[in-house]
Amino acid sequence: MKIAELFQNLSIERKLQVVSAVPAIGLIVLSVLTYHSARLFEEAEERLARSYEINGTAEEYLRFIVDLETGFRGYVLTAQDRFLQPYSRAKGQVQLKGRQLAAMVEKEPDQVRTLQVVEGLVQVLIREKDDLIAKVRDGRAVDALHYIEGGRGRELMVAIRDGMTRFDQREFELITQARDTMARERAFMQGVIVGGGALALGVLALMVHWIARSITQPLASLAKTVGFTESGLIPQLPALDRQDEIGDLTRAMSRMREQIREHIAQLEKSEQDLRALYQDLSASEGKYRDLVNHAPLGIFTLRNMEVTFSNRYNQAMAGLDPDQERDPNLLWQVIHPDDRPRVLKELSEAISRGRTFESVFRFQLPNGAVRKILSRAIPIRDAAANVLLYQGFNVDITAREKTQERLSREHRLATLGQVAAGIAHEMRNPLVGMGSNLTEFLEDMAADDSRREDLVLVLNEIQRLDRIVNQVVEFARPRPLSIGPVAPVTFIHETIAMLRDLLAQRGVRVSYDLPETLPDLQADRDQLKQVLLNLVQNAIEAVGQEGKLEVMAKEESREDRDGLAIVIKDNGVGILGTDLPHVFEPFFTTGKRRGTGLGLALSRNIVEGHGGHVQLASELGKGTTALLWLPLSPHTASSDA
Repeated sequence: MKIAELFQNLSIERKLQVVSAVPAIGLIVLSVLTYHSARLFEEAEERLARSYEINGTAEEYLRFIVDLETGFRGYVLTAQDRFLQPYSRAKGQVQLKGRQLAAMVEKEPDQVRTLQVVEGLVQVLIREKDDLIAKVRDGRAVDALHYIEGGRGRELMVAIRDGMTRFDQREFELITQARDTMARERAFMQGVIVGGGALALGVLALMVHWIARSITQPLASLAKTVGFTESGLIPQLPALDRQDEIGDLTRAMSRMREQIREHIAQLEKSEQDLRALYQDLSASEGKYRDLVNHAPLGIFTLRNMEVTFSNRYNQAMAGLDPDQERDPNLLWQVIHPDDRPRVLKELSEAISRGRTFESVFRFQLPNGAVRKILSRAIPIRDAAANVLLYQGFNVDITAREKTQERLSREHRLATLGQVAAGIAHEMRNPLVGMGSNLTEFLEDMAADDSRREDLVLVLNEIQRLDRIVNQVVEFARPRPLSIGPVAPVTFIHETIAMLRDLLAQRGVRVSYDLPETLPDLQADRDQLKQVLLNLVQNAIEAVGQEGKLEVMAKEESREDRDGLAIVIKDNGVGILGTDLPHVFEPFFTTGKRRGTGLGLALSRNIVEGHGGHVQLASELGKGTTALLWLPLSPHTASSDA
């Protein structure tokens, strides 16, 4: 009893140390026995591996002896020097392998004696064959032939094979001994590990069970006391008269009981205060969320590079349904692919440095429209100046950009109009006069006059100058639209039919994809024909000889407007990426032989006058695609704008 009481008052750490001593001694004994058996197993395993290596070398040794005999016979029978090469090579290898075998079996006397006998026979074989080869070279091949016919070489080979057979049999006996030793030691180790381990585990289990009972019994008593205590009451826990951790725990829990009672009283009072504060906070948070969600600008919150909040206006600007719950990080996917890498890089650098982020980029909406966004995010810091999050704001500046672009273009057009008016006034009358006079000269001139060709050239250039002046005036002072119904399929076929001679001359093939169900447009037929002619002529110029054009049309809505998209695709030379942004600028040309650089600029003015859009996409060497989009009614487009 005194021993049990003494053990019970020991600390848990001391108890575990006492328990671990018994299996530790058993483990040491098992380790010694296992180590001894493992050493014997390892030695047998090494001998087995060496025997396998010796067998392999012996096989090579015998094979080179056979090669030696074969090379010798080939030389004697054919008298050709090429058979001496394998003979010499086999001779060197036989000597090398013989030395290797001797080194491998130097600790095995029986094998050493057997190998010495075999090597003696091999040396005799080599000497005899070297002498006979020398005689063959001296022209005395008869002795070598008698040697072969007499079977002298065969006798030596049989003796060598018998010796190597005895050598291999001895190695096989050694292999068998090594395998038996390995099996015996393996069985012994398994018995030691399993039996000794089971014994050690059994002793350990008994000792652990003893310790567990000394710990769990008082803990179970405490748990039972707590379990029978009514809900809401603090149980009366008994303090045990023990000097280990369990006794310390029960005494500490009794003290904690009194402290908990005091804290509960304080918490009940604080709970009432917090409930009132939470109600006020919930009301304020609801007002703030409503204010942010319905603010007339995009508001978002960032933690590192993750969008944690995005208000309704931000979702609407990105073309997403604000009433649908979605991951705020989808905003990254709405950024235009050409702008996204730059924006992510700038934002990452700003966050890493704790600086304000500001950038201008584009949202690409699901319907294909593009909005230009001014974005700004500022860091929100705590009292220690650490960045907690970033509060960001997005502003749609698309309308402002379009307005600025329109005002800038209108200013340029106004200036160009004044210049064009002056040019027209100063040039038209002289050009008309010169053209009339040259026409009269040509009418009066004989058909075979040598000067007639020069006058025709001058007259053509005067007419070209007159067309340029008219295009400049038309670009600077657009004509008012004469709106009427236009059937798209008929209109497209009629317009391209006007270019059939040019198409035939160039050998250009045209394919169509024009559904008959396309709705009618309300547009200025003549001005729209000018746009289509210009786009098709540019495509023909780009494809050269034997090119291909594809003309397609389909219904397409943009910015809540019903419209029609006309696509003209060619497989021509394409446009440089640096030239593509400038193709709609006045007087810009990519090298056309007889262009003024006003065709696409006039086309854009006409299309935008209808409330539509025109754009080009091109890849150098693969072709260009022109996309013309027009609303079904230009009046609706104007009013929306």
